[in-house]
Amino acid sequence: MQLVAIAAIALIGAAIHWTRKRRTPTRPGEAADTFLVWWLAVAIGIGGILGACAHLFDGPGTAEMIGYTRGNGGFQYENAMGDLSIGIAGVLCIWYRGNFWLAVIIIMSIQYLGDAAGHLYYWFAEDNTRPGNIGAPLYLDFLEPILAWILYRISHEHGGDALQRPRRHA
Repeated sequence: MQLVAIAAIALIGAAIHWTRKRRTPTRPGEAADTFLVWWLAVAIGIGGILGACAHLFDGPGTAEMIGYTRGNGGFQYENAMGDLSIGIAGVLCIWYRGNFWLAVIIIMSIQYLGDAAGHLYYWFAEDNTRPGNIGAPLYLDFLEPILAWILYRISHEHGGDALQRPRRHA
């Protein structure tokens, strides 16, 4: 449920930001930029950092919620480092745009869609119907990259911050 709340905060924050910003003239793609940076920084960034904390500081509880109760949960540390890396990169999207956004979306998509494939495998192969396996984490593993790609494409097509800007030479 925490993941859903973070995604909702990202969308609500972006909507508030956009409505306050709309009072000034805008360029095409600006709405997509506003929603994308909130999505990357909050849903992906803060969500990833909190996911890392769950794996690091409550590994056994997180493993049980997902339904991975065999062994000592040694995957927790490695999973936490992946979540933390993606989370920090997502937060950095506030300051770095263009191709950096693209790199974060590609890496996040590989990780999250791979996670989704794992959730589906354990659902069908081992009948793992725990909420941490087939609930919100599964849906968000699909939704987060899909929404990021849609917003990125809109931004890119309308001259937004997804475009790599030419470097100024000193």
